[in-house]
Amino acid sequence: MASLYEIPVLDAPRQVFSTIINGRKVTIRMRYSSMAQRYSMDLSIDETTVLTGRKMVANVDLLEPFDLGIGKLFVVGPKDHTVIPTMEAFAAGQVKLYSYV
Repeated sequence: MASLYEIPVLDAPRQVFSTIINGRKVTIRMRYSSMAQRYSMDLSIDETTVLTGRKMVANVDLLEPFDLGIGKLFVVGPKDHTVIPTMEAFAAGQVKLYSYV
């Protein structure tokens, strides 16, 4: 059975958090660029870095091209794509980060 989990994002320009997804330890490192006004992320699975500098965009599976075996990772915002996933948008709850396994 598939499950949807919200991953809490803080109102901070740099953050690191780990969770268990599909039985694997997944660590996400997020960095905010004030110039680009968006986050990018690095992703490690079981302490091995598998992605670096992945731009976080809304309403797209961020892991789709990579077959990592940990399901999907989405930044979810309004369907009309009017909100960019900025630090302020995460803080206001306008966009949220979800894992779907």
